[in-house]
Amino acid sequence: MLSSPLSLRSFFFLCPKSYSFPRKRQFPLQNFPKPISSDHKLLCEHLSFAAFSNTALSYAYSNDEGYANGIDFLHLMEERGVRANSQTYLWLLEGCLNSGSFSDGWKLHGKILKMGFSAEVVLCERLMDLYMALGDLDGAVKVFDEMPVRPLSCWNKVLHRFVAGKMTGHVLGLFRRMVREQVKPDERTFAGVLRGCGGGDVPFHCVELIHARTITHGYENSLLVCNALIDLYFKNGFLNSAKRVFDSLQKRDSVSWVAMMSGLSQSGYEEEAVLLFCQMHTSGICATPYIFSSVLSACTKIELFKLGEQLHGLALKQGFSSETYVCNALVTLYSRMGNLISAEQVFNAMLQRDGVSYNSFISGLAQQGYSDRALELFKKMRLDCLKPDCITVASLLSACASVGALLIGKQFHSYAIKAGMSSDIILEGSLLDLYVKCSDLKTAHEFFLTTETENVVLWNVMLVAYGQLDDLIESFKIFTQMQMEGVVPNQFTYPSILRTCSSLRALDLGEQIHTLVLKTGFQFNVYVSSVLIDMYAKLGKLDTALKIHRRVKEKDVVSWTAMIAGYTQHEKFAEALNLFKEMQDQGIQSDNIGFASAISACAGIQALNQGQQIHAQACVSGYSDDLSVGNALVSLYARCGKVQEAYFAFDKIFAKDNISWNSLISGFAQSGHCEEH
Repeated sequence: MLSSPLSLRSFFFLCPKSYSFPRKRQFPLQNFPKPISSDHKLLCEHLSFAAFSNTALSYAYSNDEGYANGIDFLHLMEERGVRANSQTYLWLLEGCLNSGSFSDGWKLHGKILKMGFSAEVVLCERLMDLYMALGDLDGAVKVFDEMPVRPLSCWNKVLHRFVAGKMTGHVLGLFRRMVREQVKPDERTFAGVLRGCGGGDVPFHCVELIHARTITHGYENSLLVCNALIDLYFKNGFLNSAKRVFDSLQKRDSVSWVAMMSGLSQSGYEEEAVLLFCQMHTSGICATPYIFSSVLSACTKIELFKLGEQLHGLALKQGFSSETYVCNALVTLYSRMGNLISAEQVFNAMLQRDGVSYNSFISGLAQQGYSDRALELFKKMRLDCLKPDCITVASLLSACASVGALLIGKQFHSYAIKAGMSSDIILEGSLLDLYVKCSDLKTAHEFFLTTETENVVLWNVMLVAYGQLDDLIESFKIFTQMQMEGVVPNQFTYPSILRTCSSLRALDLGEQIHTLVLKTGFQFNVYVSSVLIDMYAKLGKLDTALKIHRRVKEKDVVSWTAMIAGYTQHEKFAEALNLFKEMQDQGIQSDNIGFASAISACAGIQALNQGQQIHAQACVSGYSDDLSVGNALVSLYARCGKVQEAYFAFDKIFAKDNISWNSLISGFAQSGHCEEH
């Protein structure tokens, strides 16, 4: 239920004071009007007031310099003692607005004040328009404040200017003033206030109070108001409220559907966004390019690639296949699914490409390992006179990092500095990742010291870098310094340092990090708990690992396989196989590590038939050529004394490593076939 609209005290408390403005203003200098011709003077000697205010001004505005001649006619009227009325000034203000002669408008404002027409509502509205066109919002607000009677249209003019300037505090302040002065808002007012709140951190109860006001004034079914409400609720994370507004609408337009779909998708409810599109489509409502763009983005996020391809066909059928928004979403979709041929076809067929088009394709090429093509596309982007942004450079840096092109990456770093974008958060992460992946840790550390210390991503990258070098001392230094700087760790921070503890068997330090995990509330995070399970299992603390495993409510395959691998490593073969069965009973599909560990457990107890069954499952799941599964199978046959089968499994391994040879040799040794060495 929405809060009562009768009291806005709490709402007023959060709003700033009424908008204030400086009294002194400066205006750009404009050319003064040219002297009026002698023909005009001759004409005016015989004209009455009516002729001045109609015939003369009409004649003046009919030529290219009408605004200038109009001002001169006003001077002639004064010379003849003819007093201009409000209609005359209105006409002249219209001319100033149409011609852009703002200096003349300033003069007219002075004359309007002098002649006593400052209370004329129509004139004040035009003066507000004049100051707003000039970019002088303070001047417009001053005219507004000095009006004895303010019609709703003037309130809306000021309000929408505040909204356009993303001045959330002033939007709320003006709305508070409207309530205090008992001005009855219309749907444009409410829509403006709601859009204005979207630019700032507005508390939930304030949004509810505004919502309550819309209902009180009878706008609960207004599309203009409700669409803005849906968008605002989503931006502030109030999903259920947004859904209630959408469901209560008696009639929905395309903006309503777009607001819901994009809001759901951006809030992590991509499946609901897709289902909503299906509901809209079956209802016979035609989608717009924006709707296609939103639902395609949702399909990309949750990897519903087949549905995305079907939506491409639907967009083609409805004539939206060349729309830029749709094409950008399609390029991202095909790039993410690895279908770069289709992505390139969509990209090349676009009638108009923007920066997003290039960013989507460059990012897709970089992620799929086509770094050279990504760099070529960057050159084409420059030829199309499009300026690369942070996303472009970040994608190109990722491409350089993936192929070890450190020199080219440094050139992009220089470009980012010259373009003034080197302090961008995303770009900082990509630059640090470049230096780390190219093994230039010295430059990486130097760059890290120049960045904003509040960016937790950069700390995580450095932890991973030193962790890959098994440098526990530097990793712990970074982690300690991070805490001293007051940077709050996230779900990726703890796994980085815990993996280092695990690889170097630093159990004491790992237990200290575990304590911090408990203090910061990450113990139930699947990603963090999986690494904790892996650490304790590898270091022989199987009871602790199992306790963590049991406490995790939503276990993923990593949690299960870490535990199974731990049991197998410490020769708890029966426990490993029981846990593997339990995982499968819960409908969780094993990965290669799980299959390899289970087959190794079968080898440990010489359960040949069970091991062969698990290997068959691994093949069905697509792991027939996996190295770890192949090594485990060799060990199974060798330990069970199946010499020929062991050799056959060994020969099938394409890229043998030390573990492959060790599995074969140790298996024969343990089964008593020492002569097979």
